[in-house]
Amino acid sequence: MPRMAAVVLPLLLAALCSAQPNAGRYLEQLLPLSRSKLDASELQFLRVAQTAVQYLNYQQGSPSFLRRVVYLGKTSVRNIPGVGHEYSLQFYTKHIQTGQNLGKCSAKVLYQKKTSKPMITVSCTDNRDADQIKKEDYNLYTKLKVKSSPDELKYFANIGSSYIAWKQSSEYVGYVMKEIKDAKKWVLGNALEFDYIVLIGSDDSKDLSCHMRITWNLELPIKVKYECFIDDISAESADGSGEESGSFEYFLESNF
Repeated sequence: MPRMAAVVLPLLLAALCSAQPNAGRYLEQLLPLSRSKLDASELQFLRVAQTAVQYLNYQQGSPSFLRRVVYLGKTSVRNIPGVGHEYSLQFYTKHIQTGQNLGKCSAKVLYQKKTSKPMITVSCTDNRDADQIKKEDYNLYTKLKVKSSPDELKYFANIGSSYIAWKQSSEYVGYVMKEIKDAKKWVLGNALEFDYIVLIGSDDSKDLSCHMRITWNLELPIKVKYECFIDDISAESADGSGEESGSFEYFLESNF
């Protein structure tokens, strides 16, 4: 069974779009979002856009068609009394694997007062053919039945971590996968099963160490089961030794 240790994902690559400067607000890095480069309003909208893309990557469930945010378009937010804050935004994305420019996305993201998980509706104008995406998924599925590479295993780790990031995010805290610590693959009949240990970073210094189990069958939606604990990296020892005291607050979730 293939394994890989400490594979750092290239999800935080610099992402400058080739459009003209007046076409939108550019994002040089997805996370961490630098407060020195972005004002608070842009920082917040970029965080929300990132969560919307994570939701989309999980919902589409295609390892051949994963997106990342490049820059923002129009944005607005409104307060709904007694309910919460609703963000309306447009943003532009690139294909994670190839760097190809993709279509514009529009999203509405509602953060309700009584629940942390955002309610998201998002749609994109794609410039890739749906049949071609299905063909690429089938070719990948056929190949993975026999063998796999570290890069191919990253795609499913991205989908699973996107599910966790969406579920655990809140209005002012976003998450992104930082590292794959271990990965395994099994063939179970018509399904492929993947097992990961991943580190999912947050922008509030509370990282998640997660064990993910992902099941992929071409005829069914991708299934994700995970177990995480919170590792508070801000809680380092005062003597400068660098020891960290994680909270070890476990939580379990599954969409099976």
